[in-house]
Amino acid sequence: MSSITKRHVPTSQLLGEYLTFVPTPQQVDHFKADMRTLNPTLLRDSIREGVQVQALQQIPIPEQRLVIHRIYTRKVKEFSSIYPFVFAVENALRSVLADYLEERFGRMEWWTLIRNARQNGQTYTAFPNILGTPVNPAFVKAVWRVFDNMVNPQQINNVTGNNKTDEFYYCLTLGDLWTIMQADWPLIRDMFATDAVLGFTFTKTMFNDTLRVIKETRNELFHSNPIKDRKKIVDACERILNGLQFHLGDYDHDLGATQYVRVPATVARAQRHVIPAR
Repeated sequence: MSSITKRHVPTSQLLGEYLTFVPTPQQVDHFKADMRTLNPTLLRDSIREGVQVQALQQIPIPEQRLVIHRIYTRKVKEFSSIYPFVFAVENALRSVLADYLEERFGRMEWWTLIRNARQNGQTYTAFPNILGTPVNPAFVKAVWRVFDNMVNPQQINNVTGNNKTDEFYYCLTLGDLWTIMQADWPLIRDMFATDAVLGFTFTKTMFNDTLRVIKETRNELFHSNPIKDRKKIVDACERILNGLQFHLGDYDHDLGATQYVRVPATVARAQRHVIPAR
């Protein structure tokens, strides 16, 4: 089951099915402004939550929209709280993979061999091993495809020429990382803590299922789509990070305790500003 909340909530559904009162014309205008500017699914869920906990019925009608906006803002904060975990997974995978493959192949810039072979007209089948370490042809093919699909001039420039080290890894999307790693699981498995340490058998199937959840979440976050099953996503991130010696609990605690300097808004609130409700 997907962890993503589906979109496309009709205006009539929001105004008709979930409100606990018949709105005035002015209130209708305000809710229409909300639906033009706010995320419609998150707004729908905020209205639903207000109705379910009876928060809306217990306060005067003019203040009900204010309650809905407060619930909405909390949901936005919950939504944004997922990003640091996904960010941590992607960066941990990229960094640990670079160090791990340097150990396995003996050179950080092993990937330049594949780059050069591709430029010289060879195919990925020319690599039964990399610097003496046997590899699955699917692994080489996955690396090869990164170069095939590279269109960003800056990325191409970063991986071109001599004196290269880990530039290749910073051209990889989360999907690229996933594809490369699952292509040769026997090669990659030792990058993570052992099954005895983890307390379960970390199989290729489990790795793929876990990365699928994280990748779907990353895509939805960057398209501003609400996430409905945060626990499933946090569990997936923790599974990967724990295997890479990264403690998600301490990281989350530090995030909660961290203070940062906010950039203040400079526009004074005017009567035309109807969002958020005041």
